[in-house]
Amino acid sequence: MRRLLFVIPIAAIAALIIVPSFAGAASTSTWKAYNYNSSGHAITPTSATSTGADNASFNFQPNVYTAQLVTTAKTLVGDRTGGTVNATLTVTGVTGTFVDQNGGGCTPDNQTVRLFFTTKNPGFNFTDYWWSNPIAMTLNGNNTMTLTVPLTDPSQWSDWNGQLGNSSVPVTAAFNAAVAKVDTIGLSFGGGCFFENGVTTNDGSGTFALTAFSD
Repeated sequence: MRRLLFVIPIAAIAALIIVPSFAGAASTSTWKAYNYNSSGHAITPTSATSTGADNASFNFQPNVYTAQLVTTAKTLVGDRTGGTVNATLTVTGVTGTFVDQNGGGCTPDNQTVRLFFTTKNPGFNFTDYWWSNPIAMTLNGNNTMTLTVPLTDPSQWSDWNGQLGNSSVPVTAAFNAAVAKVDTIGLSFGGGCFFENGVTTNDGSGTFALTAFSD
């Protein structure tokens, strides 16, 4: 199931998450932040501040849970075979504490941001969505960290169903196929058991910045 921190079934929580459409995602050098709408079941795009394909930022808002910061910039998507994703992340101005939507469903309920990419195939497939796992940045105040995860190692990524990319021959093949046809790439925010249930700060303070991104 999607966005699990651990490979365990939590069907009741996963059922609340609706597959987002990336039709409005960024083009060229524009990034989009995706926030959960008032239903808490779907995400909608909003502009992020960006000066190029390798950087973007947004401000946290009270009770607005950010799920993704992604792009479809041509320089970053397509065939990424043999590549490594590098992202430098900075959090500043936080005076409160980080929280995630619906409490994350697990204890401990740590909030994180991690690398994320998608591919497109007909219909819905667990293996069209990939998150860096276990590598992530824990959100616990003001901090800077660089995430570096090779696309040549499927054991460092897990899919919508929480399966690591090296869990079986078919899953590994699907991971490699996804890497060869990346459609959307960027970051995902979540907490507890989930990688993308959205995060914010309890007082709406703080700015998240992606200061460098390459693959």
